[in-house]
Amino acid sequence: MTERGAPIRGALLGIIVVALALRLAHFWAITGTAYPDLPLVATELDMYATLEWARAILAGDWLGRDTYHPYFQWMRDLAPLETWYHWWGGKEIFQQAPFYPYWVALLWKMSDRSLTGVILIQLVLGALQSLVLYGLGKRLFDARVGLVAAALTAWYGPFVFHQGTLLRDWIPPILEPWGLWLLLRAQDSGRAWTWLSAGAVLGLALLTKETVLLFLPLVLLWSLFVNRRSLPQAGRAGGLVLVGLLLVLSPLIWRNAVVGAPPLSISNRAPEGFIEGNAPDTYPIALQHPASMAGILERSNGDTRRVIRETLALYHGDWRRLGDLLLLKTRGVVDPLEVPSNLDLTYAFELSPPLRLTLTYGLIFPIGVVGLLASLRMRGAQALILLYAIAVVAGVMSTIIVARYRLVLVPLLLVYGAGAIVCLWDLARERRFGRVAAGLTLIGAVGVVQHFAAPIPAVHAHPVVTIFGAEYTLSSQLYALEGRFDRAVAEIVRLRTRATLAPEFPQQANFVSRTHLWEGQYRVQWANQLFDRGIEEQARQQVRLAQAAYAQHLRRSRAFDLTFVPSFNLEDPGKAKDLFTLMLSLNPQDPSAGDLRRLIARLGS
Repeated sequence: MTERGAPIRGALLGIIVVALALRLAHFWAITGTAYPDLPLVATELDMYATLEWARAILAGDWLGRDTYHPYFQWMRDLAPLETWYHWWGGKEIFQQAPFYPYWVALLWKMSDRSLTGVILIQLVLGALQSLVLYGLGKRLFDARVGLVAAALTAWYGPFVFHQGTLLRDWIPPILEPWGLWLLLRAQDSGRAWTWLSAGAVLGLALLTKETVLLFLPLVLLWSLFVNRRSLPQAGRAGGLVLVGLLLVLSPLIWRNAVVGAPPLSISNRAPEGFIEGNAPDTYPIALQHPASMAGILERSNGDTRRVIRETLALYHGDWRRLGDLLLLKTRGVVDPLEVPSNLDLTYAFELSPPLRLTLTYGLIFPIGVVGLLASLRMRGAQALILLYAIAVVAGVMSTIIVARYRLVLVPLLLVYGAGAIVCLWDLARERRFGRVAAGLTLIGAVGVVQHFAAPIPAVHAHPVVTIFGAEYTLSSQLYALEGRFDRAVAEIVRLRTRATLAPEFPQQANFVSRTHLWEGQYRVQWANQLFDRGIEEQARQQVRLAQAAYAQHLRRSRAFDLTFVPSFNLEDPGKAKDLFTLMLSLNPQDPSAGDLRRLIARLGS
């Protein structure tokens, strides 16, 4: 170990320790304040699909002969399941790239089917992401940039958050930069094993997320470009990458041959994703299923190339309209807002105090963009990064814009942001304060555009984006199923607080009214539980609070004008009984109707 290398390795080790400590603190926060064994991760749509697929694997269907395909309500509204099989090109094609469900099955088996065990392993491995970004930063710049990139990676909140979920989106920001690092290392060393390793890692990335297909042809183009003076060397490099890629893909190809799927099929996600993000009748930020989807899929038989043609044909030559949609998506990519999809980062901030201390997209984007624009050149290593950036942006822009999809943009922003930080530090040490001021001004200008020009008011005012109430309602349902009604009530109260503080939207009054209804239902269940345990004073306290919540619901609801509600005396059981009877008559089929009847009987006794 050289004298210079020792402190660098020590610093890198310290960064890894900090990254691990942060992730463990987040793990303890979410398991301590959220749910035993994290049941929420199995209730959100994509995470539930991953878990069901993993269950099928562990049940013995290792080849996916009975291929798992979720059939959500919005899909039922469009077509029967057999029609969807036709649109997908066959039931045998995987629903999504298969690596992550098999990964979850393996970890689930290793942890004795404990979801907390799966999440813990993922978070521990996620701490090693800093090593990958260190290697890439060092290869592109120097060790100092690598260390800064590693530190930024360790402390980047959305990485920590997604590594603690059952969604695959945390893996590409590790595998794809790793593949880049190996390609650059292979070009410098010329070693066959390194070229093979690069192809293998890119193959693993492809089995994780299909958009890597956009980058693979550019890898071969780059290899030809940098080795243009020696075509045999270029052919050798490209050939070895393809061999490594095919070795990793070979189990998938073999599986497809056995079950009767097209040999190179990875998943059926591309057609739906393109339509959702690009159809004329869609809104491309957050998830929307446009009415044109069924017709496009039917006319194209689910073939991706035909889907693209059929989708673009609906513009009838009005390319300005398409340009406006792409501009809207560009603003969504730049916007610091973390648009929720399946999971909401803001909700995680409420659960996890360590996560609130981390870096966010709005902080790293300006400095990363400035560093990227100042450093990129069409030569050598920088040429590969430029081609990768083009492929990644194209992949993100090809579908809807949500926070977890744009995670793949972040590694480059972190590495080049680290380059900008080191450059500004060097300029300051050299007392070149004019250039420092110019750099900071440019970063500030990008930040102003990002925070004030890019955000779309309609998106920031939309309740699904601003509030994402599914997190709270699902959590409260899980707590109620566990008999933890105090936690169920707390979730609903936090949801109402967030809704009240959010920007005004047309349904806000009714939304807040529903939170009072949900609170009343859980407090009724809580009161019955306390009565059953003989804790009558606390039970009556919950009766009074349930009465107040129901009264607020009726007072706020646009469907009723019950002027007598505010006059209810919270200490009068008879008045409470009258209110609960009224709520029962308004919601006779409600799941909590039985609990209301029990409480009414107790109040009458």
